[in-house]
Amino acid sequence: MLRKTIFFIVAFFVSYTIFAQDTITVMQYNLLEYGNYNSGWASCFETNNNTQQKDEDIRTILKYVKPDIFTVNEFGASDAICNDFLRHNLNTNGVNYWQVDNRLNYAGSNIINHIFYNSNKFGLKKRVALRTDPRDSDVYELYCKTASLAAGDTIKLVCVVVHLKAGMNYESSRRAQLQTVMDYIYQHYPSDNVLIMGDFNMYSSSESGYQLLTSTYSHSDICFFDPVGSSGVGPWNENANYAQYHTQATASWIDNDCRSTGGMDDRFDFILMADEIAFGYHNIRYVRDSYKAVGNDGRHFNQSINQGTNNSAPRDVIEAIFDCSDHLPVTMKLAVTAKLDVNENVLTPEYNASIAPNPASDAFNICFFNRFDGTVNFDIYNIQGQLVERQSVGFSRGNQLHQMDISHLAKGFYVLQISNENRQTETLKLIVK
Repeated sequence: MLRKTIFFIVAFFVSYTIFAQDTITVMQYNLLEYGNYNSGWASCFETNNNTQQKDEDIRTILKYVKPDIFTVNEFGASDAICNDFLRHNLNTNGVNYWQVDNRLNYAGSNIINHIFYNSNKFGLKKRVALRTDPRDSDVYELYCKTASLAAGDTIKLVCVVVHLKAGMNYESSRRAQLQTVMDYIYQHYPSDNVLIMGDFNMYSSSESGYQLLTSTYSHSDICFFDPVGSSGVGPWNENANYAQYHTQATASWIDNDCRSTGGMDDRFDFILMADEIAFGYHNIRYVRDSYKAVGNDGRHFNQSINQGTNNSAPRDVIEAIFDCSDHLPVTMKLAVTAKLDVNENVLTPEYNASIAPNPASDAFNICFFNRFDGTVNFDIYNIQGQLVERQSVGFSRGNQLHQMDISHLAKGFYVLQISNENRQTETLKLIVK
C-alpha cells in the first residue's frame, strides 16, 4: 500500500460564491512499439506484436481505468496508425469526444509520444515538440472546459510527455533530455499546473535526472513532486523493497523477442507533479492516495503479473496488461475546482502576504496586511503534511512584518499557512535551502 502523503488546499467560502468540482483521471502508458513493425533493435513484428490483438487488450484496460487524459509512449509515427487507434479504442460505441494532438517528430524516430484527451472536458491550446535525443519531448497545454470558462475563468493544465534513453550507461543522456524540458518549463510555465510523465528508464531516485526534477534544478522554485512521497525514494532496480512501485517487466519469461522479460523489477514509468498541483494553488490538486501502477499488487517481484493470484485489478485486466506491453500503465486523479459565480463586492479573505527571502536558509520575513486585531497563526507543514513549526502572535489591524526562524528545518519544500480566528487564511510555498 502506498504511504499516505498529505497535500493541502485552502478553500475560501465567500458569500454568493459557488464552486463546482470535477475529478479527472490521468493515465500514462508505454504501449510497446504500437503499430511499429520496423522497430530496429527490438524484434517487433506483426506476428509477435499484432496491433489488432493489442487493441482488444487496450479496450479492456481503458474500460477499467476510464481516463480523461491518456498519454502514451512507443506509438508508431504515422497519422494512419493514430486515426485507427482513435476509431478502434476510444471513439467507439457511440462515443465521439476523444481527440489527439497533431503529429510532430523532429527527431525522426519510428516511435513517438501522443496525448489523447476527452474534448468534453479539455481543449488543446498549444502543442510543442522539444528536439531531444533520441526522441522528442512533447509539451501539451490543455485548458479545462468548466462552466465558468465563458467568463474568462481559464484553468490550465500542462502535460509534458517524455521517453528517455534506455540503458544503465545513459544516465547523463537522460539528464540532458530533462535539462531541456526543465528549461522550457521555467521559460514558459514557471507557476502553472504541470505534470511530467512517461517512460523515464531510470534505475534509482539517486539518478541525476530524477534529482534535477525533484530538487537540484538551478531555479529552485521549479520542482516536481513524486506522488508516492519519500517512501518511493531508493534504488528501484532489482530491489524487492520497492516491489509495489515497479512498472516493468510484466512477464518473467515469454517466447517473444519483442518485449523485455525478467518479471517486475524496475520502476521506469511514473507521473510527477509541480507543486502547484501538489498544493492546489491554481484550481487543480492531486487527489491524495490516488496514484497507482495498474496491475501491481506488490507481490510479484521478478514474476509475471498474471502468475498465481493478483487481486489488484480484475483478472481480465491483469491478463490484458500482461499481453499488451512489457510496462504497466500508471494513473492518478486530479480534482478540478471552478468558480461559477462571484459577488465581486465581497473582499476575498487574504492577507496579501509575501515571503522574503525565498528560498531562505536561517530565517525569513512575512509581510502581510492584517484585517482584524487579534492573534495570527503561522503554521509550516512539510511535504508529507506534518506540522513542523507553529507560532501564534498578536497583531493590530494594518500592515505587519513578522520574522520566523527556520534554521532547524531541513532543506526542501514547505507550506506556510497563515490564519486567524476570523477564518482569514492564506497559503504560501516556502523553500528552505
